[in-house]
Amino acid sequence: MSAKRYTLGLLLSLAVLLALVAGFNRLVDPYWYYRHPEIAGFNAVKPRFARFERHVKPQLLARERPQAIVLGSSYSEIGFDTNDPALTAGGKLGAYNFAFAGAEWMLVQCHLAYARSVTDLRRVVIGVHPGPLPLADCGDGLPEVRDFSQTRLLLSLQALNESLRTVLEQRRGRSSHTREGRYFYAGDADGVAARFRENFLGQAKKYPRCTLDHVPASPPASRNFAPAPPAAAEGLDLSGLREMVRAARASGVELKLVAYPRHALLLELDFLCREGASFWGALEAMARVIAEEAPDGSAQLWSFYGYNEVTGESLSGRQTKYWQDPEHFTHEMGALMLGDLFGGAAQGKVGRRIVAGGAGEAYRAFLEERDRYIAAHPRFYDELRAALAPLR
Repeated sequence: MSAKRYTLGLLLSLAVLLALVAGFNRLVDPYWYYRHPEIAGFNAVKPRFARFERHVKPQLLARERPQAIVLGSSYSEIGFDTNDPALTAGGKLGAYNFAFAGAEWMLVQCHLAYARSVTDLRRVVIGVHPGPLPLADCGDGLPEVRDFSQTRLLLSLQALNESLRTVLEQRRGRSSHTREGRYFYAGDADGVAARFRENFLGQAKKYPRCTLDHVPASPPASRNFAPAPPAAAEGLDLSGLREMVRAARASGVELKLVAYPRHALLLELDFLCREGASFWGALEAMARVIAEEAPDGSAQLWSFYGYNEVTGESLSGRQTKYWQDPEHFTHEMGALMLGDLFGGAAQGKVGRRIVAGGAGEAYRAFLEERDRYIAAHPRFYDELRAALAPLR
């Protein structure tokens, strides 16, 4: 065989091999980019999507152009089902969960800027942690968008490995996300209570001077223990929040900012350790900025701090419905939150709208709710002591 024929044969074999790899990766679609075909028992389950979601989600957002999105960190990505009729206005709006695990405030701003550039947004829910919300520099866009490559999806060894694993995991695995971008986490798996307690202890360790020994024999009444309603926090950098609200209003976007909930056990630890008061001062400062930039109410701030049957769900020997751990909530709780946000009521089952000048009243209502809840649940402090016991 001549060198020329050998080289041509080698190149042809290589081309056929690459075509087979590309065709297999395209058919399996491990990162859920192409979206079809989906064949039961072969590729319908997508357990590998999470590994490439930061690259694929922006592409899907631009392709599907939803009019309603959810933004934030893993709390939002796990807790909000964007098929919920409250969010979609009864199915009139297409919706997508564009939240990402570990996404901090600065990145969330860039996610919203990107979404506004590629879709016709009408409604946005953003999960936040009250505190400084400075302005981000999103001038260079999202690196995951710049670096995206279909060649990598079709021809890389990583994609081939993920395709093979996708096929092999069809029967014993499950998709990491819903088709609309919500992360499944592990809420329907065994061990939720153990994970909850482990996470709770991790949070409790942040308060080294507040342990089981600091839990009184009888729950203290709020009026004798809690500080006075806080004033607006001074000096918070809220330039990012201000610009976000201003841009949303100018674009005709309905914006709902959500202060994430915490389980009542964690709220009580904050209360006993005197760590929670700053939250309300930050809410007041945020509410004032929102009122200044969106006096028409097109942007709203909601708090989901509270003591009730949902946030205080017991862990005693059963699967939880509303909580994955003390901070990550399930989509069942997310549905209640979305109902509050879009149901037309200023105060709903689990949330309160915070308006300028209203954080102090909301704080007083929160403390009154705490007293009522603890009085109605005499074993609540037993559960708190049990959760803190390993730190003694």
